[in-house]
Amino acid sequence: MNARFTGSLALIAVVAIGLALFPSRNWAQNNELNIQFHGFDDARGVTVLSPTVDLTQDYSDRTSLRLNYALDAISAASDSCVRCHRNGVNSHRQVVGLSATRKYGDVKLTFGGAYSKENFYRATTGLTSVSRDLANGNTTVAGGFSFSLNQPTLHPMPDVENQYQSDAFVSITQTLSKATIAQAGYEFSHMSGYLNNPYLRADVDGVLVLGQVPDVRSRHTLSARLRQALPADTYLEADYRHYSDDWDVRSNTFSIGVSHHFGAEWLLNAAYRRYGQTGAFFWAPEYTGVPQYYTADFRLEPFTSNDYSGRIEITPKAKWPLLPDGVGLMVQYERYSADNGFAAAIVSTGLRIPVRVFHH
Repeated sequence: MNARFTGSLALIAVVAIGLALFPSRNWAQNNELNIQFHGFDDARGVTVLSPTVDLTQDYSDRTSLRLNYALDAISAASDSCVRCHRNGVNSHRQVVGLSATRKYGDVKLTFGGAYSKENFYRATTGLTSVSRDLANGNTTVAGGFSFSLNQPTLHPMPDVENQYQSDAFVSITQTLSKATIAQAGYEFSHMSGYLNNPYLRADVDGVLVLGQVPDVRSRHTLSARLRQALPADTYLEADYRHYSDDWDVRSNTFSIGVSHHFGAEWLLNAAYRRYGQTGAFFWAPEYTGVPQYYTADFRLEPFTSNDYSGRIEITPKAKWPLLPDGVGLMVQYERYSADNGFAAAIVSTGLRIPVRVFHH
């Protein structure tokens, strides 16, 4: 399964907070209910159907609450278990998250948590972040921290192991002109405990055995983002991300996108993302002798990938029956391919509904 459906909740939480601080048009504005549906199909025959519900509501002029829920119906038990069960195993994953944001003048404090559960894996995360506007709102400085307890089941055994992950980030967002906004960020992540993949078997001297990896891992991520307004209601989006860790995995991600408004009702977006990484220092397609570390985790192998996407957002002037004014519809198609033979197609649809519950 590609990265859209994998990775720890801790990393997702930290990144989500950081992106929320970046001014942009998005589907998670205040007082809105967002309902989205994602369909995912890859080259291994794995299919994921994933509805999500996201509610953000101002409780007062200084406090807002956000609740989200997601359900993945998966034709393989987990990201790696498709390699264990070639014919697929029906499974599902549920994710629920809750966060609250409180404003104190130019300071914004957010805290919350998330919980994820599937057949052979569960994760519990707590998170907090703080941001402050400076220079009359032209500069925003932010930082955050999250801690996650990830607990894989050593399928087919019933034993459960613990993995601990701490993530921290800092970022600065700067308005450079009326048409240009830039952001720079740094993220640190430390993992310890059980870091092996219990669902894959490495080839050691022709025998398939459970892998063995180091029990600590530290990650560093540098990122830069640019948003540029162009003439005729057109906007340029450019992102760069450099990743490194003490397992010698290095990666660079570059993405660029263009959005154009066709009046107030239509928004068209096209984007491209290029990703490339080196392999972990102990990764090999097969092993001989008595290696200290060995793995079959395909996420630790060297590869490059390309991702193309197109999105349409519609906010009709005419009111839809039984729905309030301002309802919007989103449709997106994504095509992902990598030089390790992995490919996937992702179709997403979404409905944005303004709400007024809990409003004072």
